[in-house]
Amino acid sequence: MTGRFGVAHPRPGRRASFPEHLPDPGPAAASAIAAGRFEITLAGRTATMDLTRLPGRASLARSFTQALWQACQVGGPAGTVRTAMSLAEAIHRFWRYLDATDSSVQALAEIDVATIEGFDAWMDERGQHPNHRRHQMGDVVMLLRLADAGEPGRLSEEASRRLFYVSTRPGVPPHPRDAYSDSVRVALKAAARADVAAIVQRFRPALKQECETRIDRLEMDAFAEIDRVGFITVKNDLFRQLYGARNYAGISNEGLSDWMHGTRHLLLGDLIALFVLLSLETGLEIEAIKTLRADCLKNPSSGYVEIEYCKRRARHAEWKRLRVRDGGSGTPGGLLRLAIQWTATARGHLKSEQLFTYYCRGRLTDVVLPMQSARKVWVKRHGLQDDDGKPLKLCLPRLRKTHKAAWYRKTGGQLRRFAVGHTVEVVANHYGDIPALRPIHEATIAEALMDAVEDALQPTVLTPEAEANVLAAPSSAQPGFPQGLATDVPALPAGEQDVWLASCSGFYSSPFASSGEACPVPFWGCIECRNGVITTRKLPALMAFLDFVVDQRKVLTEADWRAKFGRVHHRISAQILPQFSEPDLAAARALAASQSAQIYLPPEAGLA
Repeated sequence: MTGRFGVAHPRPGRRASFPEHLPDPGPAAASAIAAGRFEITLAGRTATMDLTRLPGRASLARSFTQALWQACQVGGPAGTVRTAMSLAEAIHRFWRYLDATDSSVQALAEIDVATIEGFDAWMDERGQHPNHRRHQMGDVVMLLRLADAGEPGRLSEEASRRLFYVSTRPGVPPHPRDAYSDSVRVALKAAARADVAAIVQRFRPALKQECETRIDRLEMDAFAEIDRVGFITVKNDLFRQLYGARNYAGISNEGLSDWMHGTRHLLLGDLIALFVLLSLETGLEIEAIKTLRADCLKNPSSGYVEIEYCKRRARHAEWKRLRVRDGGSGTPGGLLRLAIQWTATARGHLKSEQLFTYYCRGRLTDVVLPMQSARKVWVKRHGLQDDDGKPLKLCLPRLRKTHKAAWYRKTGGQLRRFAVGHTVEVVANHYGDIPALRPIHEATIAEALMDAVEDALQPTVLTPEAEANVLAAPSSAQPGFPQGLATDVPALPAGEQDVWLASCSGFYSSPFASSGEACPVPFWGCIECRNGVITTRKLPALMAFLDFVVDQRKVLTEADWRAKFGRVHHRISAQILPQFSEPDLAAARALAASQSAQIYLPPEAGLA
């Protein structure tokens, strides 16, 4: 906390306490190294690290096993089960490299700079993506550092110095994760809402029915077993009897287990719909949604509620809150209340505080399993397609970008309103600078350039009232008006410097020629010249020229007409004529009609 004048004050906290006697990790490490296999628990998840399949090189395998065990301990660099599994995969890849190159390395002491550099070159030669290659090199280099620290003096001095950096081979700038288009976003929302409505119907209590057949009785007994234990396995006698009875009666048993458990618990496919809808509605990260707790809703008031979630990437500030709408199932708060209600039974059986507890693969679990195949099934079931008409590749992390892109369009690109949960710089780089928003940025730039051009070439128009004011007091001319309005006012009403479509405030001081030379621009260029002054005397000529320009549409293609007359047509019809009153325009039309022989076009108009 920072007090007055920027002085930092300590945050209030609690006194920390530690056990007097900590267990010695030595025996556990020795057992893990000897077996080449050990269990880890990181971030609430448990997994088994198995390096027993490493062929040969027993001494080197023990060194890497010790390094992996140390990385997976509390405070180690692994941190999560996923990172630990990535480290184990890097070890297996390093072994494949040693076998493919017939390396004679058998122990940690035999690893030299050439071996480390060779692993980098071997992956590069196999066409591995540069960023993936650097990631694998980073894992192996980190494990070698831990092995070197655990067995000091084994590596040579040159090899130890080589571990100061990961690779000398460059990577490539990563492509920013793009957002889905608005049409895909609408389709995803519709599909997810349809699934939520189906889940609501599925969880409604069934009407009590009499057990008229043996199948009915077996179903009731199986549901009673699910209510008692939480699930029923396919090897259970009740399930087998029900399966056989339905099969004998000619009833399909496809998806029987999911159908029965789906009336009591969420299924893996249900999580996809919930994750899609929550991420598109709130913009929460998928990893944060997966780890929501059953008590995540806080401080409900006035139709809003706060979602408490954990963002592990935000070091030292992992726990955050997001205020969202609360009400029916169409709001994020209402959707989470339904999820809390639907998972209550499963959480009671597992004694878990995780919100998304569900049935999958014959058991209840509160760990969100990989969803690759389930995502494909969900997309195929709803017939979702991308912008090219191909089956949609559903990438859940892109949903947050999609929400941010929609909010960006809604706020008109105002970064201060767009930056929710991030600094303006992070939002601009990671969520604003994406391909999906590029058309908006290009259109904005084009519009700004057009505004600048129109502002720079704004015609000088003198209505009768303005012309009278300038004649009475030349110094009252508005800023930006041509200097001729102040220095040569009598020449303007007399028409001494008139050209075809305007009065000229400096025919011999043209911006398109040297001083003292006559203006070389064609007659309609006066409308875009800074010296041009439009008065009521020129309205008949302007209207005659406008009629000529419109008539040219009949003899020119649309592209040619726009290239030749598009801008001058816009200037006359949109920028000049609207500044005059309707009586002035009517008088000019009448004059042009009555004196058509005098309102002629210059010779070059006929040659245009």
